[in-house]
Amino acid sequence: IKALQVSSRLLQAGYRLEMKDLFSHPTVSALALKVQTVTRLADQSEVVGAVKLTPVQQWFFEQNLTDAHHHNQSIMLHSKDGFDETALRTAMDHVVSHHDALRIIFRPTEYGYEAWNRAVGEGELYTLDRADFRNESEVSAAIEAKVNEIQAGIHVSEGPLVKLGLFHCPDGDHLLMAIHHLVVDTVSWRILFEDITTAYEQALNGQAARLPHKTDSFRTWADGQSQYANGPAMVAELAFWQEIEQGMYEPLPKDESHSHSLNRDSENITVTWTAQETEQLLKQAHRAYNTDMNDLLLTALGLTI
Repeated sequence: IKALQVSSRLLQAGYRLEMKDLFSHPTVSALALKVQTVTRLADQSEVVGAVKLTPVQQWFFEQNLTDAHHHNQSIMLHSKDGFDETALRTAMDHVVSHHDALRIIFRPTEYGYEAWNRAVGEGELYTLDRADFRNESEVSAAIEAKVNEIQAGIHVSEGPLVKLGLFHCPDGDHLLMAIHHLVVDTVSWRILFEDITTAYEQALNGQAARLPHKTDSFRTWADGQSQYANGPAMVAELAFWQEIEQGMYEPLPKDESHSHSLNRDSENITVTWTAQETEQLLKQAHRAYNTDMNDLLLTALGLTI
């Protein structure tokens, strides 16, 4: 995620950097030699129209989930001094206009679901519900009930898939942001937080919204995935894995054989490391074999199993 942010900020300055170079050259002096001037800027126009479903989106709709509309990611922000509702609405207007994918809806057809990227003027693009809980005796319960109501109101085929709740409370304002998982993930949130903060501060100061350049759209990404999946590279990959699948292999030996494993028989064990042990894992243990923390943790897991 940090690598993506570095790449994004370089792009705004007119430079580009390959992700692999960022990992292969961990010093500024070595990395500087790999920086290139941007020769192509992504299409900055508004994205409107049909968008191909990505494989994971297709999988989502194949599950026929009972609460498919409720499958969102959310965050709750707090400001003891309160949020300016006018500036917040101005910021969100710009953010949903700038990030085209936030305007996507998913409509059922006789062949399954299809994605449609709405235009900026095509219906309500987000909602902002406001509630005053400053005189409530049970503030937490009131907020929880309102949050559930807002999240339950997301409808994938009608939209919008972006819902906000602004709650005025005795300790300041709480701001809910809920976005359906079909159009947001953890990496997207990092980018959205930066852009919402920027647009909000610009609105507070009476400045025109100025957000970073768009990168390639989600529609371009979905098209690229589809072309790759149906291209010669994947045909070669398929043949390789089919050969692997048809092979005969002996299972890994086990000390004990169990017929089945039940979730109810599992337990969680929490271990807290000292500051010294944490320092060793993060900064020292990798030196022997040029590993990183994940390599060491996965190796430990493998040895345990």
